[in-house]
Amino acid sequence: MEYRGTNNEKALPEGWAARPSVLRSAAAGLLCLLGACGSPTEPNTTPSPSTANPPATPTQVGQVVGGAPAPTGSVPVAGSGSYTQPNTPVVTAGTGAAPVTTPPAGVAGSEILPCGVKQSLATNCQTCHAASPIGGAPMPMMTYADLHKPAVTKPTMKVWELSKARIHDTARPMPPIGTMPAADKNALDTWFAGGALAGTAADANCEITGKPDTVGPGGHESDRPAKGKLVPLANEKCYEFVVHGGQTSGDTTKFPIKDGEFYEQFYYKVPWEAGSVATAYATIGDNEAVLHHWLLFSTNELQAEGTHFESPLPTLIGTDPMLLAGWAVGAPNLIAPKDVGFELPEPGQRTINVQWHFYNSTGTPQSDASSVQICTVPKATVKNIGNITWLGTEDLYGNIWFGGQGMPSHQVSKFTTTCTPSRAGATNTPIHIMGFEPHMHRIGKRMKTSIKKADGTLMQIFDEPFNFGNETHYFVSQDLMPGESLVTDCIFNNDNNFRVAFGESSDTEMCYQFTFAYPAHALRNGAASLLGVPDTCWGPTTKSQIASVME
Repeated sequence: MEYRGTNNEKALPEGWAARPSVLRSAAAGLLCLLGACGSPTEPNTTPSPSTANPPATPTQVGQVVGGAPAPTGSVPVAGSGSYTQPNTPVVTAGTGAAPVTTPPAGVAGSEILPCGVKQSLATNCQTCHAASPIGGAPMPMMTYADLHKPAVTKPTMKVWELSKARIHDTARPMPPIGTMPAADKNALDTWFAGGALAGTAADANCEITGKPDTVGPGGHESDRPAKGKLVPLANEKCYEFVVHGGQTSGDTTKFPIKDGEFYEQFYYKVPWEAGSVATAYATIGDNEAVLHHWLLFSTNELQAEGTHFESPLPTLIGTDPMLLAGWAVGAPNLIAPKDVGFELPEPGQRTINVQWHFYNSTGTPQSDASSVQICTVPKATVKNIGNITWLGTEDLYGNIWFGGQGMPSHQVSKFTTTCTPSRAGATNTPIHIMGFEPHMHRIGKRMKTSIKKADGTLMQIFDEPFNFGNETHYFVSQDLMPGESLVTDCIFNNDNNFRVAFGESSDTEMCYQFTFAYPAHALRNGAASLLGVPDTCWGPTTKSQIASVME
């Protein structure tokens, strides 16, 4: 999760200087793995930071949309929570600008978009700005008519006029990833410069290629649904943690969604039986127009069943926060491999906290009753128990809380850190790496992970570009043998006129390689974390500037 701050924001919240344990439990920086589709809004000129063949080829299994501004308010409110009991029904190239023409028969709408424009919008905008917008996007951007309507956030401008500014806005770029391909941007700029005219009859049937899927496969080698409610399998029980408006456990009223965006934390007791593990996580959307993302933790936070409140910033999740799963618009359900269960807290020992990021850009009050679904089985029925371990580094030439200078401007910075695992429960056996989800912010460009053999040689198992706002799970299958370590590289391209340090805001940066592995906790080495996360594995960080700004 994240929020947007100023690039020179360094002051700690009142009282934090004397409370290092609270600082370590701050979770506003815990995960920016899920971000914003957002919407074209009035341009802001304030500077803001941008953000060998492997033996096991990663398989892209889903996309997570990331990186919107976070809420500005922090007024606590009371509420309640509920979950459903087991065995209930919960279970081509473009042609550029062209003269206005009369649409041929059979073409929907009054005008035609040029092929190049259609291609650019499909690739970069329409996941959120769909016919029925999601993720806080206030309007569709599907047709010629859509682009020529007054912009919701600035009615004195048409949507295309505001889009013209936003695709060049370095402070609040559209799309949020800030990496629109040059060909796509050129096609839009050409169209804008020509007055956003309609295309020709030939543009009516052009083929659109490379459009990203809004929902990827449901999981590794899984035939379960990629989106929506899951039906319990044999020996499986599924539970829902429902968004609600009341103040008592079991409340079924809808939660009121105010205008704008904010984070709301909902607390629940652990409902499953002792000795359970998760086989799947799913999102059951009620009002998708206002849903942005959710993150699910177990914590030692002492909150009563059914309470919820708006998250202050920085967000305090509690002590020893354990990340269990997450979702954002466009992301698939998370399905475990068939012989694996994801570790879950035992009943009575920890609290479940589901933090929702709501983004209401409709201009009217909304309500929601979405839920997070967790399907479980007895631990004894699966062969392997896994969890998420945080690899990477929190030392990017310092951090925002203690005045770190951060990465030099107009430089490419590389940070290398080594995870030498404690190997708890796997002293003489392999640790099996199931997959990765790299996380950086806007100026993050690439992440690599290699196995360091006992003889010191490196075997690369992960090397993928990073696009903020288009974050993705990758599954691999690789054993880490006794005596071996994992080396992770994070590469950033600071194209700003100011330095960028580690921090929770999208104006700062992160270097986390979220790693799915089993046995659970065997990969961790207990490295100290500013965020209080116990499942970490890293060592001293090597830093270098390797080039001037990349084109």
